[in-house]
Amino acid sequence: MRISTREYGYISAEIDWMAFLKDIVKVPVLCRSNNDKLIETFCDNGESYVICVFYELSGVYWDKSNPSLWNETVFYKWLRYGSVARIAQTLFCKEGERIGEIDLRIGYTDGLYYGGQIGYSIDEKYRGNGYAGRACRLLLPVAKAHGMTKLLITNNHENTASMRVYERLGCRLVRVARMPEWHDLYKEGRRFQNIFEWSMN
Repeated sequence: MRISTREYGYISAEIDWMAFLKDIVKVPVLCRSNNDKLIETFCDNGESYVICVFYELSGVYWDKSNPSLWNETVFYKWLRYGSVARIAQTLFCKEGERIGEIDLRIGYTDGLYYGGQIGYSIDEKYRGNGYAGRACRLLLPVAKAHGMTKLLITNNHENTASMRVYERLGCRLVRVARMPEWHDLYKEGRRFQNIFEWSMN
């Protein structure tokens, strides 16, 4: 059971993140309440609380002192989900002139739920030519080579141009998330972020 004083939107975003990860790694499963909700709220002495209940996962805790449970193979397998490796590429037009940049962020972290696993920037004079979508598609074989089956792509919720790119790619809008205060984008002034999921199956 988890009882939190954080805002409902933050907890809801975390649950969406767990749902995104469920086909990739083993994550706890939420129990539904008697009201058929995954998240319940209640007040006590003027304080608001958010509560979630999880089914217990089968298995054992990792004993890092036991080499049969915690070893180099396990470390590198889980490193992919706990940290980020960035693969940066520069885009060029046919004449060899740079038109922008795109990068693929390999891994699954809380920060990437809001920041996205693909980031791009198209130089202003080349915008509106479909380069962003084409560049995103070029990264698919790289993502698949790293064992990824779906990607999170995010953007400022007011950026309609990027939203059109994601829609043309066939991405699904998961939610408009409130940015947590610990995230770098929040510190840069971002308050809401569109969270899209792009399935590569």
